[in-house]
Amino acid sequence: MSFLNPEEKDVNQFERKILIIMRVFLLIAGIYITIFGGINGSERIFGVLILFALLIINAPAFFTRHKIRAIPIEIELLILFMVLFELVCGDALGLYVKLPHYDNFMHFMLPLYVALIGMMAVYTMYYYGRLKASYWEMAILIVIITIGFGGMLEMGEYTYDKFLANGPVGEITGNTQMQGSPTQNALDDTMNDLFTDTLGGIVGAVLGVFFIRRAEKSGGHWKVADEIERMGEP
Repeated sequence: MSFLNPEEKDVNQFERKILIIMRVFLLIAGIYITIFGGINGSERIFGVLILFALLIINAPAFFTRHKIRAIPIEIELLILFMVLFELVCGDALGLYVKLPHYDNFMHFMLPLYVALIGMMAVYTMYYYGRLKASYWEMAILIVIITIGFGGMLEMGEYTYDKFLANGPVGEITGNTQMQGSPTQNALDDTMNDLFTDTLGGIVGAVLGVFFIRRAEKSGGHWKVADEIERMGEP
């Protein structure tokens, strides 16, 4: 097993190929953006963040010689797509500025991914007897957590705009204002983001219930629970 040769056991081969493509693409993109910058040549920090994300994802398994298992392929793919849409497309390629509604798209997709990963985690606890709840109770819990996650993002954006955008940190990131957009003022943008975060969280949680139900109809269970449970095993 390696960066270009993910674990093959119990892994869908299509997912495995997509994972390899995403790893290689983001590695190349991270190196290129770190050296040359993004759309304006001044976005090198986002290249560093891309490489850092790849390091964090793969470091535990690498440095422990796989005594700590790599995260499940489903979760890694979701994280890599977050990195792609946020750091590569949104930041390095400037789609947040170029496309008026790209911010809305991201405030839908990121909570969706977070909610789906959350459903994987709580279902694992449920399946292995550490949580007692119905699937819809799990979904409601994850939606509430996702809304909190969206609120934290908005507080982060406000803090950046208020205290960091015009200082040394702003110079590194291009002095871009996080709140507001070409079509909305800061307040409308914030509230729109929160509503969109909530919608994304609901869709992600419902997808989680769908995948659970689909697995049960096939006479089994959502296999990602086994992968998550095995992560800490030698």
